[in-house]
Amino acid sequence: MLREDLQKYFDKVYPNSRVDTEHTLGGQVHIRFELSGEELENGTTERVNQAVERACTLFNDTFTNSENEIWVLIYEYEGENMFNASNEYLHQQFPKKRFKEFYNKKENVITRYFTTDENGNEVPEKDEVRIIIGKVPSSEINIEGILRGIANAEMGFEPAIDQRIFFFDETSNKAFQMYDDRGCYIWSNEADTIRDTYLKRNKWIVDYHRPEIDEYFK
Repeated sequence: MLREDLQKYFDKVYPNSRVDTEHTLGGQVHIRFELSGEELENGTTERVNQAVERACTLFNDTFTNSENEIWVLIYEYEGENMFNASNEYLHQQFPKKRFKEFYNKKENVITRYFTTDENGNEVPEKDEVRIIIGKVPSSEINIEGILRGIANAEMGFEPAIDQRIFFFDETSNKAFQMYDDRGCYIWSNEADTIRDTYLKRNKWIVDYHRPEIDEYFK
């Protein structure tokens, strides 16, 4: 039921998003934040620490009621990953009993890449990916441990997280994803839903994308 219920939520609020197609996830309005910045050297604890501090702040801005159950959507790609990170570390950031209740199955996931068939037509590639879905209060998630693991990955530090993880609040219609030490996204279906964070954390917005982002909030 968890997978079906999450897709029903997407169909209602984010109709272009599909559980089995990671690159479709997103809202009509998004903000891209810079977490570490060019002023901090790659491979340093200072860079990781700033990324984690900002990411935690933005996560807490997004999910203000820690007792609300939020959706967790994880993609685990098969085989060795380039960072030599253990998948188990991310699993351990959730209560063991809760995690056992998560949806946890391998699926063929459509990628953003295409191949050509015998007729010369482009067809999307598919990868076998483990999809994990749960719903849990954010207070029960070791979110700092997760965000630090994401920030650590490209820096070569441990523990590291190579999985892709997304968070959705069905009550507020806000979502959050940290993609690496460089940045994260917050999105929603309406600008007013995330306007407070846009105003409060405006200095952290990625300058390259600022014109597009500012347009949402005029």
